[in-house]
Amino acid sequence: MTSETKLSFLLNRTFSRLLIFLIGFFLIFSSVSAEESAPYHVGNRKGKWTFQWGYNRSSYTQSDINFRGPGYNYTYKSVDAKDKPERLSAVYIDPTKFEIPQYNLKASYFFTDHFFLAFGQDHMKYVVTPGQPVAYSGYVDPLVIQKNTLHPSIESVAFQYLFPGHIQQMAGYHGGEEVITLTPDILKFEHTDGLNFLFLDAGYLIPLWTAENGDSALSLVTSVGGGMVVCRTDARVMGKGQNNNFHISGYGVSAYTATRYEFMKTYFLELGAKGGYIDLNDIFTSGGSNRASQNFGFLELVFSGGIAI
Repeated sequence: MTSETKLSFLLNRTFSRLLIFLIGFFLIFSSVSAEESAPYHVGNRKGKWTFQWGYNRSSYTQSDINFRGPGYNYTYKSVDAKDKPERLSAVYIDPTKFEIPQYNLKASYFFTDHFFLAFGQDHMKYVVTPGQPVAYSGYVDPLVIQKNTLHPSIESVAFQYLFPGHIQQMAGYHGGEEVITLTPDILKFEHTDGLNFLFLDAGYLIPLWTAENGDSALSLVTSVGGGMVVCRTDARVMGKGQNNNFHISGYGVSAYTATRYEFMKTYFLELGAKGGYIDLNDIFTSGGSNRASQNFGFLELVFSGGIAI
């Protein structure tokens, strides 16, 4: 494992575990110190931290995906993809499986009652829709296809046996007018462990309503920012590939807006949406120097809950 891969793995796994630990610690600390503190007003946020956890549903724009390596360089045009949410089950409340669903984790510090900086992780999942027809352009050396069919992935074996001529369509030069169906022998491509957006945001909270006793409030939260994107890509390119290691694959920028309801002086619920742009210029695919690149827009619907300390 390379030093870059180790760093990516550390960022993805340790980052979320550290924030989970901090949230738990401050939850205990706040409950112990609440009785000793001065009367609290929900609008007095300066110098305070907020920690929140939630889940998302995501959607993506179409994307051109370029694949390159020894003997080939080609691009699939306007490829559709979708997210991969977990079905409603105990996985959402099992602390040992918190990394499985599409989750959102964020910590914020308020420099004033309204302005804050936030850092966190959006764990999204991205799956190229199988079976879709796409136009493609570029070049594939016929020897590459021959080598790949000698050592095919499990997913592609049956399709290569039943339709041996399908993958041969990829051989040679292509100008962009031809169309091919993304069956298992042609492509499997997903960031499902996942599409991890590690961000730093600057934000502002706008009060909409505050209870007279200061215990609850309704606010509008907005922020903008960006950061790196760590992918773990599961790819099969022309029948060959693997589930790759975590890797810093590119960057993203985004804007977020949400409605926050604060209650019991300390806790809050938040419903928001985040839209942005992701550019992945260094995606691992089938080992060695084989790579892919793509860029796309995304939109998340996020529901989360949190605590102010």
